[in-house]
Amino acid sequence: MLGRHRTRTVVLTVVAATMAAAGFAFYPSHEGPTARTTANSRRFVLILAGVSGQSESGKFDLEVAARTESLTSACMKSHGFRYLPRNPHSVVDVEDASDFSSLAYARRHGFGISVFPHFAPETSAARNNLKNLSAASLKAYDTALPGCVDSAQSTTEKEYGIPEANSEWARVDDEVQHDGRYRSALRTWSTCAAAAGHPARSRLALITALRKQYTSVMAGIQDGDQVLPQDELAALAARSPAWRTFHRSELDAAVATFPCSQTTDRAYASIFLRYLNHED
Repeated sequence: MLGRHRTRTVVLTVVAATMAAAGFAFYPSHEGPTARTTANSRRFVLILAGVSGQSESGKFDLEVAARTESLTSACMKSHGFRYLPRNPHSVVDVEDASDFSSLAYARRHGFGISVFPHFAPETSAARNNLKNLSAASLKAYDTALPGCVDSAQSTTEKEYGIPEANSEWARVDDEVQHDGRYRSALRTWSTCAAAAGHPARSRLALITALRKQYTSVMAGIQDGDQVLPQDELAALAARSPAWRTFHRSELDAAVATFPCSQTTDRAYASIFLRYLNHED
């Protein structure tokens, strides 16, 4: 895959447990890697390589989110607080996540650059959960929560073998990137993309260039450094001629180069699996 795996490794990077030193971290017992951890680590390696498909990728993300929320709730309970686990769909957008294997996605969202994520709304129970806390209790809750979230994320990543998967993917990807067969596939992609009107060295290079344009477009839409809710930002963008022009160009690039990318992605997946399974 070209580009997608890099985003995922950033999204699932362990967040530092900033509150651990203050005594707020929660550490369930561990007995080393289990068969399930090893299997999930393998799942994630295949997802990073783009081998498993979008549905498996979304399923994995939702599982990780649900487990993190469950551990956060248990940790907060150990501090004497009630924390209602959030719906995984409220923290993971599986509907709009980049899908380079789908022509329908390319026609609707391009490469996923100018997509505004949509999340399930917070439940009324979650919104009302803290209303009855005193000011002192609310302060203690807010103090405990960051450490619980950090340790829950760290524990979940360990349980799912995510650090090992990232390391294994990086190792195998490096071999693929230096493989003559894949370098030939990239040259074929570049020739194909140029013929389609979008000259670039690779899809990743094309996306990187488009992202730079998008950053400039959005800088002109947003009001200074103010962070706006996604729905407000989407509404502003929809009224912007510059955003609409960029969005159309992104969709055109994704659709035009889709056949080129399909061929290259198949080559990447095939070569990746051979190195992963020590067949090369």
